Amino acid sequence: VSIVAMATNWIPKEYLGRLMGLVSMAPQLGDATARLCLASVLHLGWRSVFQVSAAVAFGVALPVLLFIGNYPPLTATWAPPRRKSMMSNQSRSETITKYITRLRTLVANPFLWVLCLLSGSLYGTRVLFLLYSTTFLSSAYCRGAPDMDSCLEENHTLAASATASSAYTLLGCVSVLLVGFLKDRLPTRHRGATLTIFVAPLFGILIFLTCFGPDMPFEVAAATVALIGFCLFGPYKVLGAVFAIDVGGKELKATCTAFMGVFDNLFAILLLIAKGFLGGDWSTIFGALTMLSFVSLACASSVWLGDLRAHRRASARTMDPSRPLLLDAA
Repeated sequence: VSIVAMATNWIPKEYLGRLMGLVSMAPQLGDATARLCLASVLHLGWRSVFQVSAAVAFGVALPVLLFIGNYPPLTATWAPPRRKSMMSNQSRSETITKYITRLRTLVANPFLWVLCLLSGSLYGTRVLFLLYSTTFLSSAYCRGAPDMDSCLEENHTLAASATASSAYTLLGCVSVLLVGFLKDRLPTRHRGATLTIFVAPLFGILIFLTCFGPDMPFEVAAATVALIGFCLFGPYKVLGAVFAIDVGGKELKATCTAFMGVFDNLFAILLLIAKGFLGGDWSTIFGALTMLSFVSLACASSVWLGDLRAHRRASARTMDPSRPLLLDAA
């Protein structure tokens, strides 16, 4: 929420998709880099992994803390917001009243809840794969091994799975950039296309995994996991970074992102509880994710179709001014 709120203070709206794509790519790039780099220190024990991660995180966070401000440098078109201590009680009351009015309008917009449902379903799938992609890849790596349990615990299995799983987030980086670029270049009526064209193949891939589970060659399993990252990360990231601005505007961008975050964590909790009950039953797990991706596809298609209907009505209104204009809530 804080990154979206601060980054959009710096980025002009016409470049929001592309530049927020770069911002949103950072976590995936960091995850992929960590998997590649930390795979070589796994044999030193779990403490070493956290020690190296903490040192790198401190080195990255320090310059951000010292040199990055909440707003761009002072210009003629921008003035820093007044501090709350300088505002009168009347001004505070007016500010709160305006916020509540905007919030009621936001909550009454069905488009918000479609985005929340879409974001939650995508995030739940993303979390499950982030946490268990290496476990799935290890199961495929050890397919046919005489002693499955011993093979799963071998250092070479862990290293191979960690390295292969980095493709999941690396292709996710490409996906985020591509979706951000498409969001800026496509007309408004096709903004839902940036979601649908990625979620549709995700649905197909999960059907494939439901049928076969980890019973496939390791290379095929790694490629499949990588394709899931490509289809999943872009739509999920652009929802919070860009679509939240479309729905809530700059005034309620953080509030809209917060609503989506509630759905994200709720879906993630439910899926992790389900994974705990199901254990290593990958076919059932992928079956549940397939149903969840179907919900994602339905929501993404709803966004696209709603935008197309709104465009047609607006065009009809332009050609016939006497005709009443009934735009969708979005």
